[in-house]
Amino acid sequence: MAFLDVPGARLRYDVCGEGRPLVFVHGAGANATVFFQQVAHFSKHYRVICLDMRGFGGSICDAESFHPRQFSQDLARLLDVEAPQGKVAVVCQSMGAWSGLPLAVREPDRFAALVLSGSPTPAYGPHHKVLEVVSERFRRVAAGEKVPPQDLGFSERFVRERPELIALYQMLARMNQKINLSTITDPELRILPEDFVGYNVPTLVMAAAPLPIVALPRARMAPPLLMPVPAIVNSSLVRFTPAASSSAAPRLT
Repeated sequence: MAFLDVPGARLRYDVCGEGRPLVFVHGAGANATVFFQQVAHFSKHYRVICLDMRGFGGSICDAESFHPRQFSQDLARLLDVEAPQGKVAVVCQSMGAWSGLPLAVREPDRFAALVLSGSPTPAYGPHHKVLEVVSERFRRVAAGEKVPPQDLGFSERFVRERPELIALYQMLARMNQKINLSTITDPELRILPEDFVGYNVPTLVMAAAPLPIVALPRARMAPPLLMPVPAIVNSSLVRFTPAASSSAAPRLT
């Protein structure tokens, strides 16, 4: 594991494998460990970098000054250190999109590709009404209330059929710092349609159904990043760029 000091936090991240860098950023309630199935698959050909976002896992932050605006700044500092020479592919699950998408809009030259999985994203639109509900649930979690898995994005079927994965997710959540994520809906975090003018980062949106988010140029659709179906997830990522790489590695960058 490695650590990176940034304003207001010390970020922990894990690096495994050799080759072109491939970065994974987790969602709310989990941490970098949630990508264990992707690490096992992609570290055979890539230098896989899994970040604990500030306040999650081993990344301790100043809870008083915490705000989601810092997520994309943290990702930028990580890329400064781990990928200073070229473009990288970044995979963002759920709230991880608040790291990757704002940075891709601001600094597209850092990205070879961006994957947004199971996330409403900060791209502002009518779907943000859902985020208001999510924000309230985050407020309840921060207040110490017990929130059922169904209120945190898990389907009734998933809860019923995969209790072992629910238990794993809850264990990961208990590793995290108590921070207030209810500010995820703050207006300053919104990426408006006009912000995407000229957006040219190849983007894969992974979702169980088409998401009513702003249309992203060069975006494709695929199933979401879910722990029960790693083979589907991994093959979707591999197929993201159709051209075969000249090396043995599946082409993502």
